[in-house]
Amino acid sequence: MLSFMEPLRGRFGSLVGEMSPRDRTLFLGLILFVYLVALGLAGWAGSGLLGDLQSRIATKSDALSRLEVIEGEFVANTAKVTEIEATLRTTASQDLASFVEKAAQQHNLTPNLKAVREKGVSTTGNLVETSYAVELEKVTLAQLTEFLSEIEAGTYPLKIRTARLKTNGAPGTRLLTASFEVAAYKLEETAPVAGGAE
Repeated sequence: MLSFMEPLRGRFGSLVGEMSPRDRTLFLGLILFVYLVALGLAGWAGSGLLGDLQSRIATKSDALSRLEVIEGEFVANTAKVTEIEATLRTTASQDLASFVEKAAQQHNLTPNLKAVREKGVSTTGNLVETSYAVELEKVTLAQLTEFLSEIEAGTYPLKIRTARLKTNGAPGTRLLTASFEVAAYKLEETAPVAGGAE
């Protein structure tokens, strides 16, 4: 490498030596100018590249933050689903009619409970939703409130979808007739397939 550069150095030295002082100053100024321009271009290109890299890093960091939030939500939702499924399994052997009848019995409303009828069934995935019509007659507002609190606060997975109330009797002795549509939920457990792959 050094032996290759020696002739070039000699030629450059003799070229510069043959120049007048004014030409030598101009030539060296030109070389310095070209060097500074090259250095400036390299700095500008490096600055643009650095800016691009910083932008990419910021984008990736933002995407990573969003993914971490999504992962946290997924973990929390998975835990919630597991908890709900466990609750559904504990009530799998009990039906809504017996649960409602027991609640009515606890509040001395058995004679007032006129119907707990199944209306329809729908399935989404392994979740079975069964609709029931529940009817109570001749109850006070306090009795009705206590009864509803009992069934809604219980462990049975249900949701009161609609309610209709009618009043009967003279003022001061009015009683209520209440009709509810209640949705009850169960898991449809799938049995393992016989002779499946091990």
